[in-house]
Amino acid sequence: MIKRKITALFSAVFVLCSPVFLFGCGKEPSETESSTGYEYTPSGQENTTSEEQVSGNYKEFTIDNSWHKNFHVVYSYYNPEQSLTTMKIEEKRSQNAFTVEYLDTKSVLYYKANGKNTDYYVIIDDENEQVHSVLEGKSFGSLSSMFMKLSAVNADLPSKSNVLYMYDENVAGRECHKYIQRAYTDAKLTQSVYVWVDAQYGFAAKCEAYDADNNLTVMWAVESFETGTLTDENVFIDISGYSFKEEVG
Repeated sequence: MIKRKITALFSAVFVLCSPVFLFGCGKEPSETESSTGYEYTPSGQENTTSEEQVSGNYKEFTIDNSWHKNFHVVYSYYNPEQSLTTMKIEEKRSQNAFTVEYLDTKSVLYYKANGKNTDYYVIIDDENEQVHSVLEGKSFGSLSSMFMKLSAVNADLPSKSNVLYMYDENVAGRECHKYIQRAYTDAKLTQSVYVWVDAQYGFAAKCEAYDADNNLTVMWAVESFETGTLTDENVFIDISGYSFKEEVG
């Protein structure tokens, strides 16, 4: 039973790292990917530039990743190919601890600094036995959050020929720059992406992607965000009441 639940949980994690955009999700972008930002090319097709770019309708932003080391974010994520319901996820990161909690299922991924290694716990509600492993040679400081990967934006996004700056709009009380990017093939619209870039830090606080028929294909949206305020005591989980099965990391 626990194996099946863990598999489902990791499937959800994988979905978080599989939107249609060419950035993030645990891999270093190639030179081509680095230059494309949010551009989307359907499989087996060549992307053509839209004619919607308006001269002067352009707003740059800067990327400040200082928040990566200490933050608390709650966000919703929706991908109809994975689930018909929207997941709500909470991430907390401090100097020595990091948690990812799936609030609807009360399942938690818990990372804790352990010298040059990282302790990794999978805690699933209503299970008698949880899982612990040591990520050998994986220092805590090198961990990359799922939200960090999901929300990563290339700084050259505004300069893309098929990207338009629309207007500024608040997301969860934070000022954001809203852009639209559209992909065309043979002069036909194949994908539209709206992205709200946080004005202070330059991450995607919200994103909505639609196919040619205007069906929502993926969405995430920050519901609350703060940085620089968490101590380890805010993030540590008391694991004394759990029974853990040891697995090789």
